[in-house]
Amino acid sequence: MAKADLRTYRSKRDFSKTAEPAGGTNGVAGNHFVVHKHSATADHYDLRLQVGDVLKCWAVPKGPSLNPDDKRLAVETEDHPLEYIDFEGVIPEDEYGGGPMIVWDAGVWAPMDDIAKSLASGNFKFRLAGEKLNGGWMLTRLKSTEGEKKRNWLLFKERDLAADGKRDILEERPESVKSGRRIEELVEEPKPVARPPRPGKVPGAAKAPMPDRVEPQLATAADRPPDGEDWLHEIKFDGYRTIAHVSEGTVRLITRSGLDWTKRYRGLAGAFAALRCDGAVIDGEVVVLDDGGIARFALLQDALAEGEGHKLLFYAFDLLHLDGWNLANVPLERRKELLSGLLSGHVGGHSAIQYSDHVAGDGRAFYERVSEMGLEGIVSKRASAGYQQGRSKSWTKTKALQTGDFIIAGYTVSEAAEGIAALALGEWEDEELAYRGKVGTGFDAGMLGRLRERLERLRDGAVKLDGAPKDVIWVRPLLTAHIHYANRTQDNMLRHAVFKGLREAELSREASPFERKRLISDADLATIWVTNPTRRLFGRSGPTKLDVAVYYALVGDFMLPHIMGRPVSLMRCPTGKPQDCFFQRHAFAGMPSSVATFQSVNSEGEDKSYLAVEGAKAYLALAQFGVVEFHTWGAMRKRLENPDRIVFDLDPGEGIAWREVVEAAVHIRAELEDLGLVPFVKTTGGKGIHVVVPLKPKLGWKEIHRRTGEIAAALAATAPDTFTTNMAKDKRRRRIFIDFHRNARGATAAAPYSLRARTNLPASTPLTWADIESIDAPEDLNYSSLPGLLTTSGDPWAEISDFARELPKAE
Repeated sequence: MAKADLRTYRSKRDFSKTAEPAGGTNGVAGNHFVVHKHSATADHYDLRLQVGDVLKCWAVPKGPSLNPDDKRLAVETEDHPLEYIDFEGVIPEDEYGGGPMIVWDAGVWAPMDDIAKSLASGNFKFRLAGEKLNGGWMLTRLKSTEGEKKRNWLLFKERDLAADGKRDILEERPESVKSGRRIEELVEEPKPVARPPRPGKVPGAAKAPMPDRVEPQLATAADRPPDGEDWLHEIKFDGYRTIAHVSEGTVRLITRSGLDWTKRYRGLAGAFAALRCDGAVIDGEVVVLDDGGIARFALLQDALAEGEGHKLLFYAFDLLHLDGWNLANVPLERRKELLSGLLSGHVGGHSAIQYSDHVAGDGRAFYERVSEMGLEGIVSKRASAGYQQGRSKSWTKTKALQTGDFIIAGYTVSEAAEGIAALALGEWEDEELAYRGKVGTGFDAGMLGRLRERLERLRDGAVKLDGAPKDVIWVRPLLTAHIHYANRTQDNMLRHAVFKGLREAELSREASPFERKRLISDADLATIWVTNPTRRLFGRSGPTKLDVAVYYALVGDFMLPHIMGRPVSLMRCPTGKPQDCFFQRHAFAGMPSSVATFQSVNSEGEDKSYLAVEGAKAYLALAQFGVVEFHTWGAMRKRLENPDRIVFDLDPGEGIAWREVVEAAVHIRAELEDLGLVPFVKTTGGKGIHVVVPLKPKLGWKEIHRRTGEIAAALAATAPDTFTTNMAKDKRRRRIFIDFHRNARGATAAAPYSLRARTNLPASTPLTWADIESIDAPEDLNYSSLPGLLTTSGDPWAEISDFARELPKAE
């Protein structure tokens, strides 16, 4: 780890003049990072990563980009003290680096390999978890000529879920994450700013006095955005429509109904007074944004009620009058050009006034994106039209579509089209599937053909849903469709539904590198027999007992190597109702004779009879005996006191999304590999992930439990804002609990490929590390989908035992 050597840093600064930290105090523990925006000789960004006792620094002239195709020059500079993480202010002009500096982004980071080796080799991969920058990044050193210092690197984004080739994060989020201010707002004496363009020579502009009041132009409601190239499309904001009148430094903020709310809007008037113009009339919307950057009317009401004027933003979308010129007859696209020029010349770059940008031409893709983001809708405006007070057809407003995922419960056919006419949609409600209407648009011919082939194979065992038309052909509810729709009727049916695609789990389709070993013979398969085979589990539309038995028969060759010879605990669901399911840890009356039993003393000192699966017949017998879940110990029965597998169960708290759990698992993998271990990964069948590590069976349970607890604590310390080892519910909100207690004697974890006793029977599925990052909906790996996927992809854990290592002590 880097030790603090700040001689170069200190030699460049006079700490009696600059407020920058000299360093030498304890600093901040952990792997922190900061990105400063710095306006010195030239504007640039400084990336600083905590390595040991210092911040390793790179100056990035153009700043980081979310587009993996953008390779940004990063010049390595002197190490900075850890205290510099929080520095924000103005460095005096006569000092080194004179100029304002803000904390543009901050958070924690994690290396993807040994730091010292990566820096030495010039290939440095790392992950960021900040407010603006996230995911994988790469610094690669450029070749230097003889005698040059190796200071020049390239910084670029890795291709992952945080990458985005369309967003300009620097323009989108210019503010400090510490103070909320832009860098221009730190400058006490702003540099002269060029005046905005004059409107005198713009066609349509006419000399006229500033009006006392303008009735705002209003949009006509429409079902969809208009077609054609002569349209501009803007986000529809959820706030108060307001027109700003600026005249020689005097500001009036007038509502749609003509009320003067200048005092109520508090600080907004000051922002308009700073505009470099003699007079202007600007149309826009006053809003307050939530943490996701979406305008929320309720937040605006709260801010106004509490007098929190600093939260208000004015999104400006039209310019009606400028410096004595009436622009009402100027085409909209030219008015917006003038507005953009006026705001770009804004003294101090006040963030309280934002330019409302637009998309030109066909607005359908923009409309769908707005719908997916949960925004209110869009306003479409004819680019060539003037400003017309009152309601008009040159402005239209389209309410955003709602989006959701719905079960495909059936379909209707069209003899004329020789294929599917519509899909019947359902939605789970109190563990029952309820009919929600049909969707008949959004398909192409190829999709319709493929869908019909798949759905026809699902007709056997389907259940009719109440309230549906008689012409629906019902299928088993295994496929999910992503749907856009306008709203719902009083009886909860979808209106104007549009099919957008299937939501499916897809595993790698490459041939398995592992030879499949047949453990279940055809004779064994022939013995499958189930009492009450048509009894449905977990709801009237759920799978049957026979479905469970068939699933375990189909995956048996993959699952048996992971449970055979191990103590097992079983979850039995004899009636199919969730409330009647129970755990079976010990031998029970009527148990199949093929299931092995053995005696062992439990943690309370009691001699108990435990269960073990020793072959295919026992396995199939249990699956037929109402067993839904298999849970295994981390040890073989014959070496019961020496575990050969450990589990780190990543259990997400409230507010943690699936993709965050995946990124956490990838981080844990890297940390475990640094300890010399080889981690494997599987879904839990719920919201979490199991990171499983094979071990050489040398240590006893107490030592294993103690060491895995130490490792879990060390893992949590690498990202304390993300992880916790405290199982208390109030400590786990917005964090991921690293549960190591499954590594205690007698504790179990869901076995690889075990079903889980939940709606649609998801499975705890072993995956490759590449596959876990491509899965969006782990519940889609279930009793129906998994057998076919395994046939093509094989068992990614087939050789897990070959990677057993000794468990080290935590550092």
